Amino acid sequence: MPKVSVIVPVYNAEKYLAQCLDSIVHQTLTDIEIILVNDGSTDSSAAICERYLSDDRVIYINKENEGAAAARQDGIDRASGEYLGFVDADDWLELDMYEKMYQASRVNNADIVFCNCIKNENDKRYPPAIRSGAYDRLQILSEILPYSMAYIDEKGDRNNIRWVHWLRIFKRSLIVDNHIRHDPRFRRSQDLQFTYEATLAAQSYYYLGDAYLVHHRIVDGSLSRKYNEELWQLYVLLIERLYQDTEQFTDADLMPQMHLRTFFFAIESILNEMKPSFPYDEQTRRDKIREIVSHPLCDRYYGHIETEKLNRINRAYYDLIHEKDVEGLISLTEQQMQKSSRKNSRYTRAVEAIKRLPALRNLYTYIHKKREERRLKEQTR
Repeated sequence: MPKVSVIVPVYNAEKYLAQCLDSIVHQTLTDIEIILVNDGSTDSSAAICERYLSDDRVIYINKENEGAAAARQDGIDRASGEYLGFVDADDWLELDMYEKMYQASRVNNADIVFCNCIKNENDKRYPPAIRSGAYDRLQILSEILPYSMAYIDEKGDRNNIRWVHWLRIFKRSLIVDNHIRHDPRFRRSQDLQFTYEATLAAQSYYYLGDAYLVHHRIVDGSLSRKYNEELWQLYVLLIERLYQDTEQFTDADLMPQMHLRTFFFAIESILNEMKPSFPYDEQTRRDKIREIVSHPLCDRYYGHIETEKLNRINRAYYDLIHEKDVEGLISLTEQQMQKSSRKNSRYTRAVEAIKRLPALRNLYTYIHKKREERRLKEQTR
């Protein structure tokens, strides 16, 4: 039995795939199996995957496109490792990631081990979301599950413990014995369903909060950035599943965060309709926002959220959605988008000004050179 089965769904990832796979095959924990699931790629991703078949730890699955959730489930069905790990094809790993994760899992007999990541668009390091260390079942119920989908942070803003499963390894017996499967219908935030259900069942948990082991790449044109025609409909499917999971769970009352998660998804769906890439006329935009705020799910959460904890903007969204005030929502979102644009513009101007300062120009050049050297070094690993 391999210690970890690493599952990589691959779809048109030719630009970054080799760097991703190199970071897996060169892991210091060598007793792993690597399952590459080519999900109907139309670029050279299949050929890149095939180059790694000389490594006898690599298993290659070539299939028609069904989405990342279905591809991950195909990988799980084929896996034989003690633990399951997941990697997105445009990310890459620190070479000792699985050694550190597996060691933490064995020392603490953890069902789930969770680490941290670096966002490589701006080298941002996410601060630990919860305390580092081990959690037993009672601590999972009180310190992790109530915040796993949504909570209101100290600034009154939307937040959650990051639910992406490429930051975790899961004991395979936990997944199999509890019949936890990826639902192929979920093509947005599908990680949430899987991670939430696994955490509901987990008896032990470990968080390597200070270990930044994944380099998460933000790709222009990715699903999270472009306009999604069916975003709200996709969220509705997911929300209904999560409500069902939450209702059936009797060890703790998780319904408050379920209502909060629905509210946050509604806001995200409205923001989606306001993206500059929206391809239709203004009346269609209004109709699509009205469809969101008129859905019964938006009535379901109303009255069950601690609105006194929300900041001014989120409280405004809460009231406008309840009032089904489409024009007010459009105006509020436009104001926030303009504010964000001005903030980004000020940042860009500040960077350009620094570049022009003679005393700092050499420092900027030095930093840029070091970053480029590090990037090239990581590519050749």
